[in-house]
Amino acid sequence: QEKIGNFLSLFDRLLEKINEKIELLKELKKGYLQQMFPAKGEKVPRIRFNGFNEDWELYKLLELAEFNPKSELPDEFNYVDLESVIGTKLIGYRSERKNSAPSRAQRLARNGDLFFQTVRPYQSNNYLFELPHKNYVFSTGYTQLRPLINGYFLLSRVQEKIFVNEVLRKCTGTSYPAISSKDLSKIATFVPTDNQEMNMIGAIFRYFDSQINFLEQKFKVIGILKKGYMQRLFAKTNN
Repeated sequence: QEKIGNFLSLFDRLLEKINEKIELLKELKKGYLQQMFPAKGEKVPRIRFNGFNEDWELYKLLELAEFNPKSELPDEFNYVDLESVIGTKLIGYRSERKNSAPSRAQRLARNGDLFFQTVRPYQSNNYLFELPHKNYVFSTGYTQLRPLINGYFLLSRVQEKIFVNEVLRKCTGTSYPAISSKDLSKIATFVPTDNQEMNMIGAIFRYFDSQINFLEQKFKVIGILKKGYMQRLFAKTNN
């Protein structure tokens, strides 16, 4: 029993270390989101890459992306509802047929599309679709943006606190605050004049998200492994 306890405690310590790294990365990302985008009333961020000195320019979202592009739904598809995206990660979907799918299944995804959660946007569950598939359909609870600029920069921009607060200011409803696609498209935000600066910022936040997602998956796998060992070890001791 002592050996079993020591063995399982190794898993606990490993899971604790991984969770600490996840929380650290999330805090770092949060800090960089605040520093690498202009604060309210400012035209440049506080942290910039060397060589970039120009003021950022103000654009409405409708100038930065095509909104809710029309498309014909396939007969069968994977449906993504409002519970299927957490943070910037797609965690699930369900198979549907066109003739029996929910009426909200309307947004056919194309590689590079950004899906912004318009219901309870304070949750910041927004997803950049980069899968090579053509059969994913998102709920109308998301506004579909087809970026005209770097997609990951735009994803990071709409995750940033000042932008989220501006969205919330334009929301209607109390229990389930929501913003219409029309009102969302009119929100203005500062973006770099240099595409290289934009791409580099996008790459920074892509790195953060990829590392967080990797560690979260690792945490899940190790948790499953621990559970499996517990079942096998305790089965033997009981026998």
